[in-house]
Amino acid sequence: MIEFTRGDSFFFKFHRKYNDGSKIMTKSEKMWFTVKDNYNSKKTLIQKTLEDGITFTEDGYYHVVIKPLDTKKLKYKKYVYDIQVENAGLVNTIKKDKVKITEEATDEGGEE
Repeated sequence: MIEFTRGDSFFFKFHRKYNDGSKIMTKSEKMWFTVKDNYNSKKTLIQKTLEDGITFTEDGYYHVVIKPLDTKKLKYKKYVYDIQVENAGLVNTIKKDKVKITEEATDEGGEE
């Protein structure tokens, strides 16, 4: 599980792996990081893509940036997320887990 403080900037990184555990060093054609209330929900609360919010670095890591406005209106609770990739027309979910939005004392600043 990952945790974000509501209204804060947040950054995390991950890498893709082959079945033998070694790091995949090539960039995916497409990628989505998606947060919803539950896996059956049609409403997307947060979504980052390779074009917007996810960057790939030469060391094989993907960096995901969550901006303050991404979480500012969310309730304090646990949500679900997944990370999907698409390569050569094949779509695979590479991770599913929960994200917890935690309380903030200061409810100011941070527009981007």
